[in-house]
Amino acid sequence: MSMETFTGSALHTIDPKGRVFIPTHYRESLGVDFTIALNNDFRTIALYPNDIWRKKVQSYACIPDADRRGRNVVRHFMGNAYTLCNLDSQGRILIPQELRSMFDLTGAREIRFIGVGDYLEIWNPERYHGLMYEPDEIIDRELDYVYETYFSKRNTTGVNV
Repeated sequence: MSMETFTGSALHTIDPKGRVFIPTHYRESLGVDFTIALNNDFRTIALYPNDIWRKKVQSYACIPDADRRGRNVVRHFMGNAYTLCNLDSQGRILIPQELRSMFDLTGAREIRFIGVGDYLEIWNPERYHGLMYEPDEIIDRELDYVYETYFSKRNTTGVNV
């Protein structure tokens, strides 16, 4: 993977089958194989280059099986991940139907790419616009718990999500 980071925003069309072109300036950083999953706060779809995906998986591995709340977060994150994805010959990806349904992309005509540093997000443009006004309080509490318990500065594991 290139050492470049994902920045900027781009609006693209999505076809009825869920295929969308990856903007050219993101393709090199994304790499040949990547993972389509949830973003860090479970509010939309993310595209993770392989090295970033491996770090995420390692981070979640520190949550013990006996921690029911923590494992629910892991289950939701890992259960909605599609690994070894790649671009087709035209530079498109197929967004899995389940993820399209979760984030109001079924029947959508456009999506918005958002570069967020080490990975790329895919948003329904309307949901992205309303991001600051529509917090999901339940998942926020669960994520706060996991981050505070496992990834805070007080935690000595040194693991970051």
